[in-house]
Amino acid sequence: MESQVNDSIKTTIHVSALHAFAYCQRLFYLEEVEQLHTQNASVFAGRRLHTELEKQEDEDWEDLFLESEELGLRGRMDALRTLDGQTIPYEHKRGRCCRDNQKQPQAWESDRLQILAYAYLIESALGITVTEGRIRYHADNVLIHVPLDDAGRATAKAAIQAAQQLRQSPYRPPVTENERLCVHCSLAPVCLPEEARLSHNREWQPICLFPLDDDRQVIHILEPGTVVGRTGEQIKITRRGQPVETVAAQQIAQLVLHSFSQISTQALYFCVENDIGVHFVSGGGRYLGSFDSRQGSIQRRICQYAALSNSEFCLQLARQLVQCRGE
Repeated sequence: MESQVNDSIKTTIHVSALHAFAYCQRLFYLEEVEQLHTQNASVFAGRRLHTELEKQEDEDWEDLFLESEELGLRGRMDALRTLDGQTIPYEHKRGRCCRDNQKQPQAWESDRLQILAYAYLIESALGITVTEGRIRYHADNVLIHVPLDDAGRATAKAAIQAAQQLRQSPYRPPVTENERLCVHCSLAPVCLPEEARLSHNREWQPICLFPLDDDRQVIHILEPGTVVGRTGEQIKITRRGQPVETVAAQQIAQLVLHSFSQISTQALYFCVENDIGVHFVSGGGRYLGSFDSRQGSIQRRICQYAALSNSEFCLQLARQLVQCRGE
């Protein structure tokens, strides 16, 4: 059964990944193929919005996960309502909507594709007709109606096929030409779009060449006998003869355990879920190992191995290093 589920996930694309594909194909590739995921303030703010909405849901409002191998698509809708006999999927966005030349509210193209995909998925999985999807932009308090017609179905189907093809490619797509998309992207520290643009155009003037540092904490557990556990959505640190200390998961980037400190299994699972690396160091400062769910870049490793297998490149690199040392 587990093998069947894994095979199904491999052959279907999540609607949220399709949203990333429409927003930036490089973002889609980093998340879907290279399995690189990061979180920033915008991601956490979006989660808080959905948590608040769940608390306010009424009897006509339901959460639903669907999958269609025929379409090659799966996803969990923000909300589903039945109004006048019509099933309508809703998507909630905390930001502002797009505006046309007449300043009329419109859905962003990636959001439009997302709600079309959800509506199309409902039709395929449940065997019913869906006439539209709706997007609520909370910053503007605007509700956008997106009709699901033949053109909308064709748009969703074409995007699914294109995303499936890109997922099979061994090459990472180039950086998007639209620099504004990179400003608030959570994967900018991994993608390094400005560095990539500068490497191809030395005259290009970057907005901010280097990504902002991760402002989350690196916590070192130095005292022997300290126990690291979990309580709710927080890491709990219990030191001998001292009050228990708790730190929210969103504030922690890494945990470094020195000497004979301990960590519970529940805390390890929690760290994996929240992308918190756990590292073990001996009492003498010798590195022992890590428990870290973060993935490396496959393409970067391939290029590194290929470069180091090239004797001429290695000689050139050695000369440059010697020259830099001399300067």
